[in-house]
Amino acid sequence: MGIRAEQKEKRRQDILDTALDLFVHRGYAGTSVRDIAGSLKISPSLLFHYFNSKEDILTELMELAMSGVGQAAAMFTAEKSPLAQFEDIAGMIFGSITFYPQTASIFLLVHHVSISDSVPLSVKKIIARNPAVEKSVPVILEGQKRGEIREGDPMALAIAFWGAIQGIAETIAMSPLSPTPNPAWVAAILKKPHREP
Repeated sequence: MGIRAEQKEKRRQDILDTALDLFVHRGYAGTSVRDIAGSLKISPSLLFHYFNSKEDILTELMELAMSGVGQAAAMFTAEKSPLAQFEDIAGMIFGSITFYPQTASIFLLVHHVSISDSVPLSVKKIIARNPAVEKSVPVILEGQKRGEIREGDPMALAIAFWGAIQGIAETIAMSPLSPTPNPAWVAAILKKPHREP
């Protein structure tokens, strides 16, 4: 990649990072293209060389979020025990938050997009399904069969695990100095206790 291409890619990433921060703190409706450009000290017309609209920026952020969901879902393999797979996924997500702190803000933005009436429907559709939750169910069923994962509705257990991940990421986005929990603690939500309650 040449220097100009690197500079262009860096500018594009700066726009995404700045928009992410503004969308999280001001909301999608409360953020204008002028706000994003102003925060970067560039003109709105320069921003339009990279993105056609504010909606395009949000769309790319949501596609980035779903790419992460896809990576998590792809980690479900039969090579490890079901509980170890969930621990690895939590570790990958927490590692991503540590390496690229904006990851936590993306979780917060996904939450905002899913509940906001001001977000275009085309963007909401991007995050309408969560394949990681869906792919969790057969792994949980296998773990229950092995006696490794607690009894209960597998979809409810998947929601408990992913809800914990979501909550932790949102907490870190709101309080960046918060420590990241041990992935084993989150996977333990699914672990079968010595005696089932």
